[in-house]
Amino acid sequence: MSTPSFDLIDVVRTIQKQKRIIIVITLVAVGLGGIFFAVKKKKFKAASHFLVNNPLYGDRQTLFRATESRWIDFFGGDDDLDRVVALLNSDTVRDRIIRNCQFQDVYKSDINTEKGHAFLMGVFDKNFNVKRSEYKDIEVSYIAYDSVTAANVANMSVKVAGEVFRDIYTTVKAGITASIKKQVSQLDSSIKVYTDSLASIREKYGVYSVINPARQNIMSGEARGSGANYARGMEEVQNIESIKDQLVMDRAHDISLLNEYSTSASSSMEYLKVISRAQAPTGPTGASITTVLTVAGLLGLFFSTLLVLVLAYYNKLMAAVR
Repeated sequence: MSTPSFDLIDVVRTIQKQKRIIIVITLVAVGLGGIFFAVKKKKFKAASHFLVNNPLYGDRQTLFRATESRWIDFFGGDDDLDRVVALLNSDTVRDRIIRNCQFQDVYKSDINTEKGHAFLMGVFDKNFNVKRSEYKDIEVSYIAYDSVTAANVANMSVKVAGEVFRDIYTTVKAGITASIKKQVSQLDSSIKVYTDSLASIREKYGVYSVINPARQNIMSGEARGSGANYARGMEEVQNIESIKDQLVMDRAHDISLLNEYSTSASSSMEYLKVISRAQAPTGPTGASITTVLTVAGLLGLFFSTLLVLVLAYYNKLMAAVR
């Protein structure tokens, strides 16, 4: 026995015959879509945009250039943007953000426990997004059930990322600054010792002339006196004074370096420039009521039509078998 045919004409006739059922199911789907939209908890999305400055623009070699003047772009390149994106995706930065934004109070979870901390980190990872654009700016956005929370998290993420990004460069400079300060302190102690020794020798031998060949502007001063003791005193004064003068020059050079590194490591320098600060959104994110009802109606229409066609073909098939 051959299988009964079910061509386009049968499809059209079935749809015309069962159009009331199709309309009813479609209206029910639209109603369910409206109910879903009404009971669904609204979410809000806030975003902040910022640019990345070139860290080398604030380096001491650029600020205190003495020999060669090189042109350095004020804005960071792709490598700098990649570093900032990597920081925003790191657990260290995200942990600071959720702590600064008081996630334990917003989401009612204990951040000091391993389970609670993992839950808060999961919530943040789910709703936080970082995106680069072709204009070399970065957008950070956050979705939350409260509009103020969404804006606060977006702005805090930029602040924390800027602090961590700056610390990468200033931490090394701060270490160098501390090392130079220690060296200057040691030089001060050594210079004091040599000064006391030099004063004692001058008083002992009566040598008060400036007689230091190591000085560039004074090769020798007027020396008065004679005798073996005086000659020995001149030699000892020259030996000690040459060492002391070198230490004084080293100290002056180190203090100059100290000022340069301290300036380049200042916390007043900004490495991220916000061009659009996140504001509390006035409307929820996601699909609108029109979109939800349209999609629900189309789905209801499709499945209801498919249902009546399948049932019609099944009935026709059963009638042929009988």
